[in-house]
Amino acid sequence: MRFTAAALCLIGMASAAGLTAADNGRLTDAERAYLVEQLEQSKKDVLASIAGLTPAQWTFKAGPDRWSVEQCAEHIVLAEGYIFGGSQKLLETPAVPRPAASNTEMDHKLVTGVEDRSHKLSAPEPLVPAGKFATPEEAAKAFKEARDASIAYAKTTDAELRVHVGPGPAGPIDAYQLLLLMASHSVRHTLQIREVEANPNFPKASASLWK
Repeated sequence: MRFTAAALCLIGMASAAGLTAADNGRLTDAERAYLVEQLEQSKKDVLASIAGLTPAQWTFKAGPDRWSVEQCAEHIVLAEGYIFGGSQKLLETPAVPRPAASNTEMDHKLVTGVEDRSHKLSAPEPLVPAGKFATPEEAAKAFKEARDASIAYAKTTDAELRVHVGPGPAGPIDAYQLLLLMASHSVRHTLQIREVEANPNFPKASASLWK
């Protein structure tokens, strides 16, 4: 599955208004567990990828058109609220019969597709980093606050996430899948951070210290 930048930050409207609501779009135990697992593991990976960086490492760019770790981290934080908000907006649209694509197989394909960095994308304007976080610690704090709220929501929500649906890159996408997309989006850009850190010109850890 290929995903456009718009799909990565989807705020969808229902693709079929006025249809009869499905009997039950609430999460099963397995669906909830999978979402929480994706959110928690990707949280750990994001935080590990930016921990202990020096100023030179934080702002290093492999090229003029490449993002630094600082920019990647800010993009992750911006997208967290944007995509979660999209899922909540989707719940305001009319419930529809549960789509055939709202199943475990498609959930896993969605996760795999978003994390695949062989398809390069451009960030939409609201998610373009602008130097909001001066240090890794500031970015980590903002990300933890947002992600912890997302995890708490995933653990407790009774919303009918599976029957509020919007257009996606390969057919309808439901509000649950949008939350999976949010977790996978942070994985995608954690991989990008690791690519930056693997660059042979990435500054050595002892190059400079925070003042």
